[in-house]
Amino acid sequence: MKVGKWSFIFAVIIILLQACNVLAPENELLSSMEKIAKYERNLNEEQTVLAELEQKQMKLYNEMMSYGMKQFPKVARLSKEALQILDDREKYIKKEYKTVQLAKEQLNIAKDNLSNVRDEEMKQQANGLIDVAIQRYEAYEELYQSYRQALTLEKVLYQLLQNQHATLQQLQKQIEQINNVYKEVNEANNKFNLYTEKYNKEKKRLYNELES
Repeated sequence: MKVGKWSFIFAVIIILLQACNVLAPENELLSSMEKIAKYERNLNEEQTVLAELEQKQMKLYNEMMSYGMKQFPKVARLSKEALQILDDREKYIKKEYKTVQLAKEQLNIAKDNLSNVRDEEMKQQANGLIDVAIQRYEAYEELYQSYRQALTLEKVLYQLLQNQHATLQQLQKQIEQINNVYKEVNEANNKFNLYTEKYNKEKKRLYNELES
């Protein structure tokens, strides 16, 4: 699950703002941007760990599917490992979500501070960037909720795989539910990526304005 890398983006904004004759309102805006950059660095670290956990779990899942329930002891052992990884994924997605909420709060503060910025052109460009960034975080909210639902369904699947009496029908039904939810995850991720593209365009416009 990828939220995006904002640290460099906000670092550019910070450097450019510092190069200007920064007044009090601009300073307040700068302070919010610096905090957002810090949260985004944390977010990138959390995402790296989460991606590694997803890869480990997928490897275990593929191994279990290659064995089948005829080799139940192996499947049961691997499913326990998968559940442990799933718990770690849940832990990191919650950390990621908390980080996003903190960044979103700072984004709202930045928007409030923006009303006092005197440079109208800068205000307009920065407002466009912040509006798209807020929409991007809202898209993340949808992605997060779908992802959490997928984790819940996966947990049930791995619990079933520890039950020697679980039927093929039960397993197939659970896998189908998981696949359906991951379709929603992909749709939410596509929406998130769309706002990322819009954000990059607004960022470029603001960059050009601050550079001129």
